[in-house]
Amino acid sequence: MKNNLTPKDIIVFPLDVSTLKEALTWIDKLDNLVGVYKIGLELFTSLGPKVIEEIKIRTTNKLFLDLKLYDIPNTLSKTIKVISSLGVDWVTVHILSGTLALKSVVKAAYNNLKIVGITILTSLDRADLMELGFNSELARDTKELVFNLAKLAYKAGCDGVVCSAKEVNKIKEFFPELVTFVPGIRWENLENDQIRTATPYEAIIAGADYLIIGRPIREAIYPEKVCEKIIDEIKKALGNR
Repeated sequence: MKNNLTPKDIIVFPLDVSTLKEALTWIDKLDNLVGVYKIGLELFTSLGPKVIEEIKIRTTNKLFLDLKLYDIPNTLSKTIKVISSLGVDWVTVHILSGTLALKSVVKAAYNNLKIVGITILTSLDRADLMELGFNSELARDTKELVFNLAKLAYKAGCDGVVCSAKEVNKIKEFFPELVTFVPGIRWENLENDQIRTATPYEAIIAGADYLIIGRPIREAIYPEKVCEKIIDEIKKALGNR
């Protein structure tokens, strides 16, 4: 992780809402407590590229456009050229699109847009992977499957990957240059639909560069206090890493 990142900078907050008003309300509330805003399918589908312009007026925090693009190389490269003009910092592309597609988006990106590869969604377990057609060996060892995908992303020139805290340690060991974004950040008493989860402390100790934390903050009675707690955990983990 870059040394100039503060604990606050490491927190990626998903703007998982459908209106600009809701998005800006969260930005006003959390701007001094998180470092990156993630714009996902819900908000982008609702408002389109204009939402990025509006958000950039309100904050100087970095923007992570999480569209999880998955298509043929020609379509993806043309899409990346359009996204590059929007002025966001990162965009996600499924590594399962293949090496040629990944290389094409890396080549097409400009305006300092960084490409982040999606490995395996944190909601999927062994049974899901087998149902999707992965062989039993890879499905049994999710860490190895995610590592293989991260290796493809690295060789294609991607800037980073999204993976769970369970896999980040091996990825950072072999590909320290890859920036790792880790979702599925939870505390033990929280029910959720993500399986490969970890606490903020565990994820940072494992080597995560950025933590994607949505519902634990958004569903809290006092979101600001939760952010402060996360910042404290990150500080402690960085001191012990």
